[in-house]
Amino acid sequence: MTKRGFFIDVQGTLIDDINKEPIEGAIEFIDTLNSKNIPYMVITNNTKAKSEEFLKSLIKKGFNIKNYVDPFSLLGKVAVEKNVAAFGADEFLAVLKALGYTLDYENPSSLIVSIKKEYTNEEYAQMIECAYKTDNLIGMHETSTYAKDGKRYPGVGAIMNMLKFAVNKEYKVVGKPSFNYYNQAREILDLEFNDITIISDDMMGDLVGAKAFGMKTALVLSGKVKSANEVLPTLNDKDKPEWVCQNMQEVLECFNRGEI
Repeated sequence: MTKRGFFIDVQGTLIDDINKEPIEGAIEFIDTLNSKNIPYMVITNNTKAKSEEFLKSLIKKGFNIKNYVDPFSLLGKVAVEKNVAAFGADEFLAVLKALGYTLDYENPSSLIVSIKKEYTNEEYAQMIECAYKTDNLIGMHETSTYAKDGKRYPGVGAIMNMLKFAVNKEYKVVGKPSFNYYNQAREILDLEFNDITIISDDMMGDLVGAKAFGMKTALVLSGKVKSANEVLPTLNDKDKPEWVCQNMQEVLECFNRGEI
């Protein structure tokens, strides 16, 4: 019998975007996978805390998580030199400094962009100037939108595409949905992509890329996407998810029925 497993997003999937509390059915789904020894990887685009600290915060919320990855596990492979022009929340910049990076906006070896709710046009202008100074443009992930306080803001993917258009340079992605990120998680689980189902609230930032690698996809409507009609009509048939569920409780019910 073919071994199957799961990739499971965090924000908007396991925990809600406003209170950061477990979404209905989320803890129970993880517990069910653990009890049945089904391989899974919790995959997050966390960039506001060290990997071990963010994982501890999830465990404190009641998640008995066995496998976890985030973008910091790959950053050192693409931002080798430590002087970088970095943009993001204060917590992200603090983590970079803790990892040995120094902030250099005059002669950066890399431009690194993470998420921040309060980006201004002046900061976008500074990003553009820095993007002219280096060819190593890095997005910590490629989310389409950023959900915060009930509103949706441009995600890192949207910002990186703006920079690409502005300076005519390609960029790299270290988090979802990059191949290297997904492949690292796949190798840890010792599965093939076509044996994995990924569950996420981000259709464009997570699931479309995963689909291209051969994974099956399940969209939950508990985060960025509030209605299937917001995204499904915009997709080609090959990109549409196999399952659309309201939240992890519905995913769990489908799983218990053998449908997922």
